[in-house]
Amino acid sequence: MPDFSSFVPMFSLVIALLAAVGVVVAFLGNRNKGLSEVQTSTITSLQATIGSLQAQNEAQEKQMQTLEKKVARCEGVISTIRYTLKDRRRLRLEVKDDFVTLVDERTGAEITVPIHNGPLSKEEKEDGR
Repeated sequence: MPDFSSFVPMFSLVIALLAAVGVVVAFLGNRNKGLSEVQTSTITSLQATIGSLQAQNEAQEKQMQTLEKKVARCEGVISTIRYTLKDRRRLRLEVKDDFVTLVDERTGAEITVPIHNGPLSKEEKEDGR
């Protein structure tokens, strides 16, 4: 019968090496799995952020289109008022910076008023507000 006592130390060394390799493989596998999960959750979060930013961008584009239409309308109204005042009353309307000037071309009289946001106090009284 062969003597197995000489193989026992080598056999225990091989088992210890295989166990160490198994631990390292398991550790790296779990680490990669954790990194993969973090990467997946980050990608999902970024996709949600992109989606919300795209929706916000679309809403802002619609808002810009609406405001551009309002500005065009206001410019048309101002142009019509200028034409009517000049043609009918010989009054020149000038808009400069934050002031509106009305010039009577017959007498040379000028009235300059600062531009206000919202209704003026005289308008409120005239409109019955």
